[in-house]
Amino acid sequence: MPMLGENGLSVRLRRLPGQLLLALINGTAILVIVASILALVASSKITHLANSIASTMTDAVLTRVDVEPRQVIANLQSITADVRALVAALKQTKADRVARLDPEIARLGERLGALDANIEQLRNARSLLINEAIARFGRSLGESLQNFTACRSGEVKQAP
Repeated sequence: MPMLGENGLSVRLRRLPGQLLLALINGTAILVIVASILALVASSKITHLANSIASTMTDAVLTRVDVEPRQVIANLQSITADVRALVAALKQTKADRVARLDPEIARLGERLGALDANIEQLRNARSLLINEAIARFGRSLGESLQNFTACRSGEVKQAP
């Protein structure tokens, strides 16, 4: 039996470093959780303290200038409502302008379409004019060459 006890002890001693490491990890995790909770509580306290200081300082400044803080808040709310109404009016005006401009834009589009058609006709006319000018120049050159050859032979032809 003494052998079994020694064997059991050696097995337990071999497991001891792993169990110690696991206990350290668990302890560290618990400390991290506790530190996180304390940080959240401290942050909450600091935020509350900052809010109360800001409120107190604002009230003190407004009191020193002889202004009622509640009246200032009411004025700010009414100004906010006025600004929102102004924004809505500007959006409505913008929409109305666009609606009024739609017929004018359509007329302008029609005019531009007609102008494009006229430009295309001018391009076609230009092409026809250039073709006609080249054809007349060619006929004139041909007639001149015929007259030139006729001059050499002694006959002069008149152009019709």
